Amino acid sequence: MSEADSFSNRKNVIWVYLSGAMALTFVVMLFLPETGTGGATLSLYSAMLWCGIFGAALFRYLLKNTWVGFAIGSATGMVIQIISQLF
Repeated sequence: MSEADSFSNRKNVIWVYLSGAMALTFVVMLFLPETGTGGATLSLYSAMLWCGIFGAALFRYLLKNTWVGFAIGSATGMVIQIISQLF
């Protein structure tokens, strides 16, 4: 497989790992005090964005509709952000 095909290959798992690591980073930062992302409005958008990108990458890897994956991931990110404000 050439390097040009690595992005178009739907079974390339590296995008799932990279986006999952970024989503996990922002989710963990939501639950840690004094990290700078817990109470800001930006934290909602970052959690929604990275969880959405992770969902899209995962659904693409599973050969499903990526927009559905992005929507589910974004909704999950929003729920996680709301839950983090309770703790």
